[in-house]
This record gives sequence, structure tokens and C-alpha cells, in this order.
Amino acid sequence: MAIRATRLEVYRTAVPMRAFEHAAAVRTTAEAVLVRADFSDGVVGWGETLPRPYVTGESLESVVADLRGVIWPAVRELDFSGRQAEVSAGLKSIPTAADGRCVNAAACAAELACVDAHMRRRGLSSPAGLLAAAGGLSRQGGRIAACVTGVLGSSDLARTRRRLRLMRWYGLGDFKLKLGLGPEADAANLAVVRKRLAKHLAAGRCTLRVDVNGGWSADETPARAAELKAMGVCAVEQPVFCPAGELGELARRCELPLIADESLLTDADAEALLAASAAECERVWWNVRISKNGGLVRTGRMIERAAGAGATVVLGCMVGETGILSAAQRRLLQVLGCPVGSAAGGVRFVEGNYGRWLLGGDVVGRSPRFGYGGRLRVLGGAGLGVEVDPARVRRWGRLVTTLA
Repeated sequence: MAIRATRLEVYRTAVPMRAFEHAAAVRTTAEAVLVRADFSDGVVGWGETLPRPYVTGESLESVVADLRGVIWPAVRELDFSGRQAEVSAGLKSIPTAADGRCVNAAACAAELACVDAHMRRRGLSSPAGLLAAAGGLSRQGGRIAACVTGVLGSSDLARTRRRLRLMRWYGLGDFKLKLGLGPEADAANLAVVRKRLAKHLAAGRCTLRVDVNGGWSADETPARAAELKAMGVCAVEQPVFCPAGELGELARRCELPLIADESLLTDADAEALLAASAAECERVWWNVRISKNGGLVRTGRMIERAAGAGATVVLGCMVGETGILSAAQRRLLQVLGCPVGSAAGGVRFVEGNYGRWLLGGDVVGRSPRFGYGGRLRVLGGAGLGVEVDPARVRRWGRLVTTLA
């Protein structure tokens, strides 16, 4: 008998968070869209997405509208009673574009809910079978090898200094500094971070990369990258807002690798990066995020593609994710599991799983967050590995529509 989604409840949430700022936005509240998917066999799954207009072009309002008009009509036709390959094919068919627009964030929310329910139904604690059937990751995984990055940067220099001190005290070794806050703030933040990390960077015990969030021009980027290289920086993330191919071409002129974030949304963007960097894939790193890239299946497939080409991968969520997206990220890293000390199947850096280090609350019973040194343990249980608390959903959010 066919197993189909019978109802989709869509919530908008607003969870208070510690102030977080970068060149494109300042956040004191984590606003997300959660979905609860009910299936004909009684199983329930939860998904989450954090749309960013400057990333995929989507907003909280557009995600709700696209879940109603684009995503739900496709999801309700899928049959989840078949084998892994059939379920995976169904998940890949969830639209990620409509009327020429990217709807990756909306697709992610529904896909995660379907994956969560499917894994619970089968008693699975790993999505390895789904990802392999999708033509993506074929590993079975194990321990999570990559460690979480500490993210720094504020117009308040004392806050940057304090957070860096606490991160080092907690054993973090990888750091990302947000730039684009203004010449004075950027220079002051760089000076503070260099003073604290200089010896560790020189000895290879720490890494430092910077994220510009499109705050520079293409003309100034090569010179700025050269300056940062002399300071011990290892890569520059999204210095310019531009198509993937143009970012790849710009990387050829820079002394540091460039990291594609907002430029890397679709398979077409991945193709453009590969074409532009060709034999120099180490010049462009891929920042792959579950929410911006359309869910677990598509993200896993993109990571496999990057790893096959020899490109370094940063795997992230979006700033302010609840335990739902954090758990999804761990499931993906679990499939990528490699011996400690090696790059996890191409993933060199991890951003996410900050939990209550960043949020003032969560919608899950026990908010996942990284441990000492940025380490992540594999979550137990079936599904994504967390239990959503309806009371907490009501506390931090509101039901905006029910699709049935």
C-alpha cells in the first residue's frame, strides 16, 4: 500500500540569539520556517529552513508561499513505501526552481521532514542508503572527523576579543573572521585575531579564513587577498557577489583560494565552478549548506562531486539554525565519517551545531551543540536524531498554514 504525505503544517519561528553581524546583515533573532509532515501510516517528520534573500533570493514569506504552491503539490504525490532508490528518486524530484526563481530553501524544509519520517519508519539512524541511491555519497560512515569552526567578527572589538578567548579556552582550532564591517572595524578585528593566533597559525595548529559576504569589488580582491595571505589567512569566502563562473575566474588572479558561498546554489553553479577552475580546483573551495542547496540529498550529491574534483568543502547550516538542521548536518557528516585527522570525504571545515552557544532557546528537547575542541558525536536514535517539542515550537513560533 502506498505511503503518502497527508498534511504539512508550516510554522514561522523567531528564537532570540546572541548578536551576530556581518557585511550583509545583523541578527539578534533567528527566524526560520519549520514544517511538520504527517504521513498516511501515522509517522511524523520535521524539517527546517532559514531563507536568506541575499543567498537564494528567498524570504520567510516566499518560502511559505512556495511550500503551498510549488512544493506541497509535488510532495503529496510521492510514495514512501518503496525501496531506498525509489524514495530517493522521489526526493530528488521535489522542485528547486519555479518561474525562474530558486526555491532551494523551501525544498529543504519539506525534504528534511520527509527524510526524518522515512528514517523513523525504517528504524534508520543514517541516511547513507538514501544518499547512495541518489547518486551521491556512497560511504557508510562512522565517527565524525571534521571539527566545528569558531566564527568571529563584530563592530564591538571587546566582543571579538572575548569570544576568541572563550573559543580558544574551549579548544577550537579553526576560525572564520567576518569582514566587510568597515575599514576600521576590519583592521581592528584582524589585529586582535592575529595577536592571539599568530604563533599557532605559523605552527599549523590553527587555521584562519575570512568571510567578506560580497563586501569587496573584483578589482580590489587580488590585492586584499595578498595582504591577508601575509597575515596567515588560508582562504577568502565570497569576496564579491557574482556568478560562479566569474568567481572561478577571479580566483585565478588571487594568491589565496576563494570560497564560493552565495555563488554556489545549483548543479549549474557547480558545473560553472568546475569549468572555470578546471585543473586548479584547489583555487576555489565550495561552501555547501543544507538549507541553501535544497536538502540532504542534493547537498550530499554536491559534496561528492566536489570531492571527486579535488575541491575543498566547507559544510555549513545557516546562522541561527535550530536542532533540526544541526541534526541533519550531523547525519550528513556521519555518512562522510573518516579516520580522525583526515578530511571527511572532502569536507575540511564545518560551520553549525552551535546550539545554545548561539541561541536563547530551541525547538528540540535537547539542543545539539559541539563539544570540546569543536568535536561532534554521532546522534543516537532513528530519524534525524532529535525530538521536536511541540510546546517549544508554540513558544518560539506560530502556525501560519496547514496544507492537507
